[in-house]
Amino acid sequence: MEKSVHDNFIVGYEVQCERREVRLFTEYRDGGKLERTVVVFSGVEAYTFRYDCMGNIIFDIEEVSAESIVSARQAEFAEGHRLSGWPRFWRDSLDEVYKYLREQETRGFELSSSYGMDGWVIARSMEIREDDRVA
Repeated sequence: MEKSVHDNFIVGYEVQCERREVRLFTEYRDGGKLERTVVVFSGVEAYTFRYDCMGNIIFDIEEVSAESIVSARQAEFAEGHRLSGWPRFWRDSLDEVYKYLREQETRGFELSSSYGMDGWVIARSMEIREDDRVA
């Protein structure tokens, strides 16, 4: 059974640029029970988190196609690439972008919140596992 992060608090996140990895550190707090979980996105091509209110509660992380994220944010990607080179995968045509993302075996993940931060990640994989860091 896959671990769930529904109703988990986001207690922190980190980006490892050279490893192309994003980690969300979460806690489920219910009735004195505390479960620490880490969500690891690997092979990250691009991501955006917004509305971080320093007390975020996850509703869901849903897998979607990378193409659907690109399609919904075409103008943002084109402008970001023109201004700063973000995202690195941007090309002259959407067909070239989609081809690259398929070749890299990317997937899309949308983070929705019950409270606070939401966003998306385009990455090769997402894994939800127990957070074994010392608190």
